Amino acid sequence: MPPVASFFSQSYAEAREKFLAAAEAAGAQLVDSFAHPLKGPDGGALATDVAWLGPRDAKKLLVMISSTHGIEGYCGSGCQISWLANRHYHRDGKPDIAAVIIHAINPHGFAHGRRVTEDNVDLNRNFVDFGQPLPRNPDYETLQQHVNPSEWTPEVLAKADAAIAAYYKMPNTDFVPKAVHRGQYVNAKGTFYGGAQPTWSRRTFEAIAAKWLKGASDLLAIDYHTGLGPLGFGDLYYGGGIGEGMSRQWFDHVTPSVELIEAARRDPSMHIPGSIAGTLSRSLVGALPGTRVTAGGIEYGTLPVRDVLGSLRADNWLYTHGDPASVMGKEIKAKVREAFYPSIFEWKIMVASRSNDVLRQALAGLARA
Repeated sequence: MPPVASFFSQSYAEAREKFLAAAEAAGAQLVDSFAHPLKGPDGGALATDVAWLGPRDAKKLLVMISSTHGIEGYCGSGCQISWLANRHYHRDGKPDIAAVIIHAINPHGFAHGRRVTEDNVDLNRNFVDFGQPLPRNPDYETLQQHVNPSEWTPEVLAKADAAIAAYYKMPNTDFVPKAVHRGQYVNAKGTFYGGAQPTWSRRTFEAIAAKWLKGASDLLAIDYHTGLGPLGFGDLYYGGGIGEGMSRQWFDHVTPSVELIEAARRDPSMHIPGSIAGTLSRSLVGALPGTRVTAGGIEYGTLPVRDVLGSLRADNWLYTHGDPASVMGKEIKAKVREAFYPSIFEWKIMVASRSNDVLRQALAGLARA
């Protein structure tokens, strides 16, 4: 059996090559490839690839999505390749189930080491109806000059963090406030920007859904993410929203818990994980009428939340006000990579093992559907 580290990559180009090879070796068919209009940092081609494993007439689909948040594709790609290379579908799949594996839905962010798309859009905030009034985030509108300062010095950051903490009446900023995490549609150069129109990645995902996912009786989508939670722990974000579907019946635990949802009903000021508007996986609920959709994601912990949040704010400042090629720029990019793709070897083992266990539960649940 190949070592776990061999399933993970050091660049987008390497990840794509490994994915295509693993899909072919597992007997999957490459059914689609969408060329991105821009190039990678090495001048190489970028693409979103779609592989189909199992009967083409299967009515139950397991959908695996990597790189919604660009650089997080290192994790998702590695998990997809691990699952294919170890032939888990051949052991756990059933004749009425097929796997649709979407590799690098945001290839530009993946290749350039950024969480956002080529137009600074957070793809997981982009699946909203742009013909209707966009979701508002009054907290961000009030605090945007502190969330995304124009200068990046210890003194400026200390004042900005103090202002954010004071606004929330908290002693520090070791948390993910609504101003930062919920998304915003007013500052095209800010963090967690949801966009002003559908991005290339959104249009590509919608084309994949229309072409390959319609007609299924049951569909379970797993979107791979990193950056939130204890190091190496994989938390399943399915509960409390329109994509919950059969998740509580099929998985050993999903977030938020029933207890947390009940507490939020009693306290409307509470923020429920997974309640963000415009997410990719949950867009499938409206896109696939007649299909019982269970859609969410797995979130792997990396560094403490303050370090992760700090790396995102630094990356945003770098591409808005700084020079990515400078010494400081390279230091910031290295911190971003560590925040979403830790270099520690054991992290890869934990990530792949948890993914394979979740996919085993997913196939077992679909088999019972």
